[in-house]
Amino acid sequence: MEKIFSHAWKGKHGIPETIPREEDKRQPQPLVEDYVDDEQGLQRKHVVDTTLLVHFFGKKGKDEFRFEGFKRFMENLQTEVLELEFHEFSKGHDTITEVDFAKILLRYTHLDTNEYDMYLDRLLDRIKEEKGITFEEFRVFCQFLNNLEDFTIAMRMYTLADHSISKDEFMRAVKICTGTSLSRHLVHTVFQIFDEDGDGQLSYREFIAIMKDRLHRGFKSYAKNEGWDAFKSCVKQEMKTPV
Repeated sequence: MEKIFSHAWKGKHGIPETIPREEDKRQPQPLVEDYVDDEQGLQRKHVVDTTLLVHFFGKKGKDEFRFEGFKRFMENLQTEVLELEFHEFSKGHDTITEVDFAKILLRYTHLDTNEYDMYLDRLLDRIKEEKGITFEEFRVFCQFLNNLEDFTIAMRMYTLADHSISKDEFMRAVKICTGTSLSRHLVHTVFQIFDEDGDGQLSYREFIAIMKDRLHRGFKSYAKNEGWDAFKSCVKQEMKTPV
């Protein structure tokens, strides 16, 4: 078929048919810039520079791409993704509610409906005045989650020493492990979600488990559900998505 279309293309462009010599058959000959004529017939060249490739290495693909540039690119990419997620809940406002913040944290988890509602109800019962969460607070918190493993090690040290985790100690551990400072209001909101018995101390195991699910963004591998279980799982995920 390629040879048929090759002959048709040549006829359309006024290129006379020639009988190639044996030595010519062994060496592909370019017809025009975007095509090559070899023993398989006329074919389009498959050299495509993607926008990302050009951005990283220039139009000729010979520029150097240093670590600082890649780090900046990844930070900008993550910020844009977080902005999309934030604006999905903010509806054009500068802040999201504390409940919306909790929904974002819980949306990629594999909690059942009762557990999911339990966290939201716990927060609603404890938040007396809504101040809202700004995008900068949300961004810094997500940046902290990128260093969750280091924070997990620090939390284990507290528990091994039989030491409860207060808000001040939580903020101090985040600062030491990640170099970022979380706002006191955001930390207060996190504690209202993950303080199981209301004693002002973080239930860190469930916090870490849910934040790890958050990092995987729903791509963490679990046993595959089928049939009715798969349907229920799909419904639960849809219920977490804002209207």
